[in-house]
Amino acid sequence: MQLESYLAWGMSVVFLISLILIYLKKADHEEPNIGWKLIGYFFLGTFTFRIESLVLPIGIAIFLLFFLPKLIVNKDAKKWAASLGVLSFISSIIVSHSVAAFYEEVLQVKAGTNVYEMNFYNEYEKVKKALHAEGELAINNLEINFNSDGEVWQFNYETSYYRDGRDMNAWITMHDGNYQISTHVMDEELEMVNRENFISSPSIYFKALDLHGLKNMVPKGDSYYVSFTNSDAIQPDKNSSLWNIERAGITEKTAVAVTAEDNTETEEETEFEAYHISINTMNAMGAGAYQSDQVRYFIISPELFN
Repeated sequence: MQLESYLAWGMSVVFLISLILIYLKKADHEEPNIGWKLIGYFFLGTFTFRIESLVLPIGIAIFLLFFLPKLIVNKDAKKWAASLGVLSFISSIIVSHSVAAFYEEVLQVKAGTNVYEMNFYNEYEKVKKALHAEGELAINNLEINFNSDGEVWQFNYETSYYRDGRDMNAWITMHDGNYQISTHVMDEELEMVNRENFISSPSIYFKALDLHGLKNMVPKGDSYYVSFTNSDAIQPDKNSSLWNIERAGITEKTAVAVTAEDNTETEEETEFEAYHISINTMNAMGAGAYQSDQVRYFIISPELFN
């Protein structure tokens, strides 16, 4: 059970006992159905209206404007019941923000800074441990930029995961030799949008990079950009090459076919296994500018999935 569930149950017991005390100590029992009326005023006090992220306590406004002026019998008891409902509403907001404050934080984890030396799976496990994640992470928008010596310029990705049975979201960015991890409690709208694009088994990719080493996967170039894709279709062109990552080694799969018609080139969409890694090679053009030279697509063999 989640932390807020325990708090909600505890507060419910407190408010129930308080409502019973109002009934016993404040109410005139000669009024018919006074117990049920107190319960009604309590729930009226909890009634709210939501406008986007703004929550308005409409119930207590209705009570003050329309009910309170007409109350004669048990006026104090009914005011106490409605006020108790408002306290319940305020308490729920406090609990919600307190839980968010507990789970939403910025963490720092020591990171490897050279892609030719780091173990990617171990780096992934360090982040997962810091997040207290249940099961495997799901990642999206992974970007690794590094130079020909393997020194990292950029290493970041977004992740969603479960912690204590709740949906969480985090951004991981390498900065000054550390992973800076910013965590957030994921709302339902964000979950629906993002789940479609997340890679649910990133360990497959990281283990594939570690198997033979990223240094053996890159061609000659000034800098590189690595990303993961879980689509079963890619669109190679004349500047692309296809490779297999197998337990036995890394081998070029096939030459990319380019169809020429009327002196024009057309790209053909090719279907492969859903797990593949792309490496863009970039070469310096001067004045700090880089141009993409070629792309290598690495198809991860199904034998590496387990």
